[in-house]
Amino acid sequence: MALHDTAMTTRTIKRYSNRKLYDTQDSHYVTLQQIAALIRNGDEIKVIDKNTQQDLTAATMAQIIFEEEKRGPRLPVEGLRRIIRSGLPAHG
Repeated sequence: MALHDTAMTTRTIKRYSNRKLYDTQDSHYVTLQQIAALIRNGDEIKVIDKNTQQDLTAATMAQIIFEEEKRGPRLPVEGLRRIIRSGLPAHG
């Protein structure tokens, strides 16, 4: 059995305009659940928009959390409140 490589490279996921996600390392389409599994297994990922090259990693991770919370709340509300208060600038 091979040991897990500790010098991980970042796995690039391209998001197409039709919202499909493509894993460039394994050359196939992936779901949000598969990306979550990669992250849980220790993979570093970067999600980019195929056309604009905009970094969508944080938005994709937030979407994964949202989808998992819809299936069954696991995160404390106070922790989510702290993330929102500390991470989002006020617009107005």
